[in-house]
Amino acid sequence: MESWNANLHSWKTVPLSSSIVFFAGVFCLFGALILVFSSANFQSQTAAEVFWTVVISGTFAIVWAYAGTTRRYWAFGVLAALQFSLNYLVKRYGPATHSLAGKLPELKHKLILDASVEVALMVAAYVLFLVFFGREGNRFFRTQTEVRLAGEIHRTLVPQRHETIGNFEMFGSSVPSSEVGGDLFDIVQSEGMWHAYVADVSGHGVAAGILMSMIKSAAAMQLTKIHKPAELLSDLNDVLQPVTAPANYLTFAYISGAKDDLSFALAGHLPILHYQKLSKTVIEHSDSNLPIGMFKDQQFAISKISLPPGDLLALITDGFTEVFDSQEEEIGMEDFKSALAACAEKPLPEIYQELRARTLKFGKQADDQTMLLIRRLS
Repeated sequence: MESWNANLHSWKTVPLSSSIVFFAGVFCLFGALILVFSSANFQSQTAAEVFWTVVISGTFAIVWAYAGTTRRYWAFGVLAALQFSLNYLVKRYGPATHSLAGKLPELKHKLILDASVEVALMVAAYVLFLVFFGREGNRFFRTQTEVRLAGEIHRTLVPQRHETIGNFEMFGSSVPSSEVGGDLFDIVQSEGMWHAYVADVSGHGVAAGILMSMIKSAAAMQLTKIHKPAELLSDLNDVLQPVTAPANYLTFAYISGAKDDLSFALAGHLPILHYQKLSKTVIEHSDSNLPIGMFKDQQFAISKISLPPGDLLALITDGFTEVFDSQEEEIGMEDFKSALAACAEKPLPEIYQELRARTLKFGKQADDQTMLLIRRLS
């Protein structure tokens, strides 16, 4: 079904001028083919009849091709019945014909006429298809080049990071599900504080990647220049809300630290997972904030969090929990929490590798997967 929708969407992106060239090629190709069958019988045929034979068969070929390219398969039955009925009426009520068997001059004239039109139509079809594939090939490779460039920009903006800031060790990585991802994480230091966040733009692809780059720039500016971390989410909402469609929004998970004082805020994001070393269990930290970009002048609550030495925080996107196996069963949050608890005391890169390997073993990656791990060292 996904491939079906992708093919349909791809055809809708073909420019009108290219579509006209393509259907003109279809017209010429099938107009020539019908004359091949016409040449195989010895019935008389005038130039006008040749013309209308080509027009009718070519027109039907265009409608068949349009129905196929737009996946309107229900129209096939209607077209077949209509074409059969039209052929029947033409044979029954059309101009009378006679056999050319034994009439060599008339037969030769018919074959020369049919062959001349067939060659002209075949050449025209060949040229039109060359033009179509040339234009669309250039457009495809140009688009692919732009997508690859956007992918390189995404990898530059969201590199894997592993660093220690004061008493906190952090590791983050983001793997897009396509060439360009819409997930983002970052770690920013400013005036004796550190700020770490994970964001997930709705959808994925180039459009989501563009929004992602806007968010990273706006967040870095707010945290390093304005120095008002408590207003980060509302400031991002002011930036994003006016320039996005109603269906586009941003979920956001944010941790801010200064020595032992930690605060967090979520905006429609998955809960922050907290591995408690003392009890060896994983609890969730969540709030009721809505995603960023949905409404103007949104307000966002900020909460405190306590992280004793040895404890671990995991900020993830739903690409890790919304993974399905061959039976359409979802891995889910509880299974992910159990996996986190089992490896939470290992080095951070190993934790990430084990959790990602577990999701990939469970099912195919369908969405961007981003994880940020924060451990209190002492």
